[in-house]
Amino acid sequence: MLLLAAVLVTANSGCSWLGFLPGFGDKGASGRVDVKPEQVVDELSSARTHMQLAPREPYWPFRMGELYAASDSAAQAVSFLNAALTVDPSYAPAAVLLSRIYYDAKMHAQAVSLLDDFLAHNAAAPDAVRAALALHLEALGEIDRAQSVLSACASESRDAHVARTMIALRGSDATAALAAARQALDADQSAANYNNYGIALLYAGRPLEARDAFGKALDLNEQLPGALYNLAIVETFYFFDEATGREWFARYRQYASEDPDNLKARFEADVSKTQKVRD
Repeated sequence: MLLLAAVLVTANSGCSWLGFLPGFGDKGASGRVDVKPEQVVDELSSARTHMQLAPREPYWPFRMGELYAASDSAAQAVSFLNAALTVDPSYAPAAVLLSRIYYDAKMHAQAVSLLDDFLAHNAAAPDAVRAALALHLEALGEIDRAQSVLSACASESRDAHVARTMIALRGSDATAALAAARQALDADQSAANYNNYGIALLYAGRPLEARDAFGKALDLNEQLPGALYNLAIVETFYFFDEATGREWFARYRQYASEDPDNLKARFEADVSKTQKVRD
């Protein structure tokens, strides 16, 4: 069974089923730029004008990349993010967003090369860069190096806390995952961290508390896909309440489409069975 994790912090991008990743943003329901689809064209036009007026400012090509990433136009996003890094090789938001696009594409080796080079030339880079690097290293199975990278982060770094949580949730030690998620939540009581804490509680065999944590996540962000999906799972598989699970899943589908547990097929099958009984 796959639960949807939601981990947070600074620049924005597209969404994999993981939701937010350190260094990649905590915007709205999907981690993307908070711009309505019908506004994207206008925003792109405005950003392009600013970019032409201020060609030595890295923010505007970054903004173009951010908007294209929000529109699922990865190729264009990569082009503009690289342009931002050409203007200013130390511009961290562009590096971490480019890294996130690589994460979604499972281009972990490329991301590690990008971020290693960035850190080699920018020793004072924000911890969001190290947290992103650690997650790519974890995806490549380089756990020890990922932990070493995180150890270089400030003790109060929320990016490092949530990266450790993500890595722990992928592991097999429920106690370690719970401790990491609790530490992240203590550092920052965000919707994403409540969602991750709920996952850790569920892994630890505490579904009642997990349900409460997912609910608190939605109190802070009622559109957080991970919490909505996870409540559908909890109600369906832990409390055997198919009707409530279906309601949570319906709410989830308003904001996201990933379905790692194929709940859509399950609920559609249940409806079909009910209709046959009535017939």
